[in-house]
Amino acid sequence: MPPDLHTYPPLAEPWHVRLSPAGCAADLGVGSERAAYVGQDYVLRALGRPHRSVNLMYCYYPLDQGWPKRASVAFKPSGTFAWDYPYDDYFPYEGGPGGNTDGEPFRQMRDVRRHGSDVTLTLTVDCSVGNEHLERIADELKDFGRLRLRINHECDGNWFAFNKRYDHKTISDFFIRFHKVIKARAPRISTICCWGSVDGNTNRLVFEDGLAPMLEYADIWSMDRYISLHYAWPNNICEEDQRNKGFTHVGPEGVWKEMARVYEIFCERSGQKKPLELCELNADGDVGGAELQSRELSAFYGKIRGERRDYLKGVTYYQFRDKGRLGLEREDPNDNLVGVPQPFLPDYRALIRDPWFSPGEKWDRLPANAALEMDWRAADDSDGLAWKVELAGTPSFLEVKFPKEANLIVRAGTEWFYKKPGIEWVDLTAGVRHFKAGDTATVAVFAPPADGTNGGASSVRTALPTPPLLRLRYPS
Repeated sequence: MPPDLHTYPPLAEPWHVRLSPAGCAADLGVGSERAAYVGQDYVLRALGRPHRSVNLMYCYYPLDQGWPKRASVAFKPSGTFAWDYPYDDYFPYEGGPGGNTDGEPFRQMRDVRRHGSDVTLTLTVDCSVGNEHLERIADELKDFGRLRLRINHECDGNWFAFNKRYDHKTISDFFIRFHKVIKARAPRISTICCWGSVDGNTNRLVFEDGLAPMLEYADIWSMDRYISLHYAWPNNICEEDQRNKGFTHVGPEGVWKEMARVYEIFCERSGQKKPLELCELNADGDVGGAELQSRELSAFYGKIRGERRDYLKGVTYYQFRDKGRLGLEREDPNDNLVGVPQPFLPDYRALIRDPWFSPGEKWDRLPANAALEMDWRAADDSDGLAWKVELAGTPSFLEVKFPKEANLIVRAGTEWFYKKPGIEWVDLTAGVRHFKAGDTATVAVFAPPADGTNGGASSVRTALPTPPLLRLRYPS
């Protein structure tokens, strides 16, 4: 007799899958002084896979008049430069002594982690705050897994308040002080120092002597580089007669050469070798248009993939949605809740599926009757489950039923989907719409923490009491 069409078989013959780091991780910035945060449900739907890490940008100036309001809310803009405020115009970090963890960035960090990415928290901080502030921040962050803390980034620049207030030795000393507090109270957090501008006359780094001591302590070295940048945005437009007045354009090769030289000097000055990351990378669509932006970014990511420098371990695209032209989407000026996809978005969507930018997966057959257990440690170091589904054609439906209480990310083919607690069925059809008869669809499942935190543990364990159920249908 034919099977009952309203019964669904369990997925059979499970596999254990372990994630491992990509050759060069693809990370993404979501929200900054130029854009609001975009929820991870939307980002995952638009891009189809979690990133290794999502960068959130915040500031902490608790001793300043106007705090804790955002600078552009507390003060009138000058109209000449985006950073002309008493303190940085990032969103305020709402924790610290006298603060709380009910607001931001904590809600955003929970959102990021429950959707299968880790957090990079970029935090500009007044270097005069005492250790009681740094200890409280470390305690607030320590339960967010392998969080990456980027402290006072671009610290060889002159636009942030901490740059204007303190000399470079003081900035370096503060980084080291904060790093030591983090390691004492939240050792799973990695610290990132970010600087490195090469002086064209000396071929050395600007402010090298003052900032070099950070290199010994930071877990990760980083630099921010833009193939082109409208740095005077939004106060002018990019025309040739404004070059070096309101915008720059160094090209992909210029960024690549400077990156190599910066890493060489970092190693020389520290006597060490550590991972280097580009924690902000983009080409600005304001400079030459969005099509040029897409070509130059594709060329640069292609160079990363082609040359495979073993020290370059991550690149963060800045950013997902932008009020100007630095986003995969541009904020619609008619409705700031609407994003307009830019030409680079489909190219980016494809390149982050390249094996060099994707986590590795090692598959092993589970023994018969083995428990269906998963262990989430990090976005590129976790244990999940997987099944292989033989297809008799292109499915009209491929849906899988999971326990209602589980928080899961699920991959079908190369497309990832999120299942929040309270939902049972996950529609994976979009991940196999290009498959045909004789193909094998892979369904992989991982279980990041439902509340975004680790509950005091180094990892989060989840077990499926029974195998998931499969609804697989073909066109009649």
